[in-house]
Amino acid sequence: MIVRNLETIDFRTLAIFVTTCRLMSLTQCADELGLPKSTVSKAISKLEEQLQAKLLERSTRKIEITDAGKVALRRVSLLVEEFKSLREDVRDIEQQVQGLLRISAPPAMGSYLAQYILPPFLQQWPKAQVSLELSNVFDDLFVRGIDLAVRVGRVADERLVAREIGYTTQVLVASPDYLREHGVPESPEDLSQHNCITAGTGQEAAFWTLVSEERTESVEVRSNFHCDNPETAKRAAAAGVGIAQIPVNSMICELERLELIRIFPDWHAIYMPIYLVYRPGASKPKRVSALLDYLLSIKQRFEFGPDHQLCQYEACPLGTG
Repeated sequence: MIVRNLETIDFRTLAIFVTTCRLMSLTQCADELGLPKSTVSKAISKLEEQLQAKLLERSTRKIEITDAGKVALRRVSLLVEEFKSLREDVRDIEQQVQGLLRISAPPAMGSYLAQYILPPFLQQWPKAQVSLELSNVFDDLFVRGIDLAVRVGRVADERLVAREIGYTTQVLVASPDYLREHGVPESPEDLSQHNCITAGTGQEAAFWTLVSEERTESVEVRSNFHCDNPETAKRAAAAGVGIAQIPVNSMICELERLELIRIFPDWHAIYMPIYLVYRPGASKPKRVSALLDYLLSIKQRFEFGPDHQLCQYEACPLGTG
């Protein structure tokens, strides 16, 4: 019976008791806590019932603390202070940028995030931790507990907040060895004479739509190598398998090392929007809010046009040796 009664004691009742003892007045306690005097009186009576002891001797003129009340006051005061300290500590933790951040992104965006975007954030907030999960599947942020995602293309989940932060496109590349052996195509129509590495799903993989200023061409390509993501296509292209369409943001290392050469500098794929996606709600841990603010403040760094600085290595050092 005692255990059951103790389990029903709430923090407000304890706070009312401590405040009443400090002020020695039901009226002053009610004024300080912003409660009706009747609520204060009922809380004291409820606590006495739950502890099965008389805690306060009350009259119309004054209040006196009983011996049982003095014992209860010492213990309850510690509980109230400890609870306040707990609440403040938890609030302080939530206000600090620390703890684990789970981020989801497509593989083609992973290297760029890891090399250029996330390191400055971690340097600014050294107590934060990042788990970057790369997948072409649009994971359910609610089920997986993912804090935010970077997604390319249409966001179908209407439960999520999606903020457009940039755009990307794909350009055509091949390895120097492939181009030396098969020649450099001069126009999109020449692709029919080359082996093209296709990536994606469905019939669209066999057709490449390319744009150049106001011109648009849809070219049917032939391929002996198909994969489900651009990162694999990039590796196959670097190995000399054929010509591939690769997202601008994922090519910097291969272009710098001249493992891939960009062809058709005036042509590129259709633009695709880049979204920052997260679960709705105004109340977010400080680490999530800080990352959102940071990414939105540098969203110009997610604008990957065909003339992006990552595409500056366009020379085609094709020798005869």
